Amino acid sequence: MAHLHDSGYKYLFSHAELVQELLETFAPPGVSELLDYTTLRLESGNYVTPAMKPRADDLVWSVELQGRRIYLYLLLEFQSTPDDTMPMRMLQYVAALYDHLLRSKAVDIADGLPPVLPIVLYNGDARWRQSSELYALIRPHPPVLKPFQPQLKFWLLDEGAFAAAELEDMQRVMAAIFCFEHTPDTAAAKRAIRSLADAIAKSPFKQRLDRVLAHWVKYRLKSRMPGLNTPDADELTRGINMLETNIDRWEAQAIARGMQQGIQQGMQQGMQRGIQQGMQQGMQRGIQQGVQQGMQLGEALLLQRQLTRRFGELSTAQQARLAAATPAQLEIWGDRVLDAASLDEVFGDSRH
Repeated sequence: MAHLHDSGYKYLFSHAELVQELLETFAPPGVSELLDYTTLRLESGNYVTPAMKPRADDLVWSVELQGRRIYLYLLLEFQSTPDDTMPMRMLQYVAALYDHLLRSKAVDIADGLPPVLPIVLYNGDARWRQSSELYALIRPHPPVLKPFQPQLKFWLLDEGAFAAAELEDMQRVMAAIFCFEHTPDTAAAKRAIRSLADAIAKSPFKQRLDRVLAHWVKYRLKSRMPGLNTPDADELTRGINMLETNIDRWEAQAIARGMQQGIQQGMQQGMQRGIQQGMQQGMQRGIQQGVQQGMQLGEALLLQRQLTRRFGELSTAQQARLAAATPAQLEIWGDRVLDAASLDEVFGDSRH
């Protein structure tokens, strides 16, 4: 299933400043320093592949490299899992691009075809382990046939493969965007947005990028945090404090809703259990147990949020301890949250 933010990325990479940011930060080694970014030009992406399918979703830019114009094919891949056939797909797209350039007389075959740098920007959840080379897909054959096999390789940018700390250390706009896209919770999202605002403030394109990214961040947050109230500021650097405050309010409301849902679910389960027992006494006991379970579920959820904010993401085992904890254990752990220096201190033996 495709992610819902592909149109948001197309909006970002329709701006030359962000294409430059992407290449300066993540281009293949040795490429960026050869490019004349003042010559960046967005090309038409409306053309037809050899399979007679229109291509208008990806972005094609051209730029001069050592005095000659080359083409950057930026394919935005938002499937949840990698595509084994991507090298074959990219071959079709590059061939369609060449066909478009020749038909539109943008290039003369007598002068040779211009180089193309294919880039796949992948934002899926699973890591990309598949080959980026077309030749790797062709099954073994006699060496005499090797010269006749198609050769193509694309440059892969797997956003989720970068550690958050690595991206933060780069202090670049595109790195902060990658980090924001893969934040596990609201605390990490706020850190990433703050890093993005800091990177924008240092950018030579601050005035332009501030407005573009303010619009994009609001668009992304509304899809990730339904009902979030975003500030009216047109610049991210000016509205960052209010945005963080609104995210905190949204999280508190979400926790409250979760506790309420837990209580209601517990009451319903208790009523059902009581009815099945067929006795008034059993029904009352079931309702009481359900309410207690719902409140305990809400307390565990709130404590997990507090622990994550202080110490980072909890392990599966630690989350399981929270889910199975008694009310007394939850109370003890909750008292330790403010003073403990680590999760081990919080989850220390609570029997003494």
